[in-house]
Amino acid sequence: MEMEMSALAMSSTLILALAMTLIFLLKAKSSSAIKWPPGPKTLPIIGNLHQLGGDELHIVLAKLARVHGAIMTIWMAKKPVIVVSDVNSVWEVLVSKSSDYAARDAAEISKIVSASSHSINTSDSGPYWQTLRRGLTHGPLGPLNISAQIPIQQRDMQRVIREMQQDAAANGGIIKPLDHLKRSSTRLVSRLIFGDTFDNDPYNDSMHEVVQDLNRFGGIALLEQAFSFAKHLPSYKRGVKEFHIHKRKIDDLVRPVVASANPPSNSYLGFLQSQNYSEEIIIACIFELYLLAMDSSASTATWALAFMIRDQQVQEKLYQDIKRVIGDGVDLVKAEDLSKMHYLQAVVKETMRMKPIAPLAIPHKTAIDTTVMGTKVPKGTCVMVNLYALHHDESVWAKPYTFMPERFLQGEDGKSVTEQAFLPFGAGMRICGGMEVGKLQFSLALANLVNAFKWTSAAEGKLPDMSDELQFITVMKTPLEARIIPRNP
Repeated sequence: MEMEMSALAMSSTLILALAMTLIFLLKAKSSSAIKWPPGPKTLPIIGNLHQLGGDELHIVLAKLARVHGAIMTIWMAKKPVIVVSDVNSVWEVLVSKSSDYAARDAAEISKIVSASSHSINTSDSGPYWQTLRRGLTHGPLGPLNISAQIPIQQRDMQRVIREMQQDAAANGGIIKPLDHLKRSSTRLVSRLIFGDTFDNDPYNDSMHEVVQDLNRFGGIALLEQAFSFAKHLPSYKRGVKEFHIHKRKIDDLVRPVVASANPPSNSYLGFLQSQNYSEEIIIACIFELYLLAMDSSASTATWALAFMIRDQQVQEKLYQDIKRVIGDGVDLVKAEDLSKMHYLQAVVKETMRMKPIAPLAIPHKTAIDTTVMGTKVPKGTCVMVNLYALHHDESVWAKPYTFMPERFLQGEDGKSVTEQAFLPFGAGMRICGGMEVGKLQFSLALANLVNAFKWTSAAEGKLPDMSDELQFITVMKTPLEARIIPRNP
């Protein structure tokens, strides 16, 4: 009897193995029957993964696109990913056929902190997503609320400058500007979530630390999407464990603040509560706003400072542009002054061109069978938009790897700049909802920091390292340290 049971078990196992093999082969055959866009030659099992190392992913993909075309297929093991890299293909995906490409290809691990893909950036387009986005962009990120934030943010910039002066005085004139700018961004995001009067430094400092820690595990999601068997790897299991630990930290941090808050209707929390969402969804949506907004403006402003440390002529031109508008002896640049500072706007745009904060945007997924530039793309296909490649396209930009703010000034020589080739916030249905507040925060910070200080290298003769590191956003691989010299001591 035992032998019969053993034989039966072995037969069942063999049948199961054969069935799984057949399913795998059928899927592989199905994928191979589709005429995918061209791409680099693959290897068995791993696809193109062996070609994606070295530089950061957006840079590697840009180099591959120059060889294989602006629409190419990259195989993440057995998973095809279409990458678009030029003006026409990017515009078709993001704008002309925006709804076709508006679904999301969220990694399972991201569901831990997104209430199972119920946040704005992880949910597919549809009525739920539309309600969430409308609530965010018409309320806390709406024009009236942003206008109300301006005087508060201007006072906050004065605080940032004071704290930088204190930091420099204690450290031989050297500071790490990113830390100061992130804390300012965290305070702004908290006011957008809980209301203008929210002022809780211990909470903001704790949230800053949680976001910093979680950013280190951004690559785990890519690992999962690349390998279907990644869930069995020790590194992935450690990542999942860390995500759960941070999920508990987020809950413990946000829950009591939400419970005790009396948010105004134009705050994000006010909107979320008005929809009667579950506590899990409310906390996930709140944390997502910190994750996406806390680092973006701060990191972009830090990139701009690094560019100007490397090119003191650009810094001096910007300083003179600021003085032209506000005059000498004025300590605070106000938001109303920014639009008059044409060179400032050029520096802002050139920084976002050179270092787009999300160089591969957030991966899209086709909601229906569709096409891109005439090539069929099946429903459910992951599509990546390489904004870095778009912003460095030599057919559009003169000297694309050179920092030249002048390219954005009218009347300057050079190739024409079209809005379709400059998409630092994406475009179409999935365009960044925080675009306006992000531009305001970046411009206001940069103008005030250059007005207050001259920025130089921390060590004489050693220029900032401009290498990228792709986490959830693009950050400096070597965090910027700078020596600041007060303009008006």
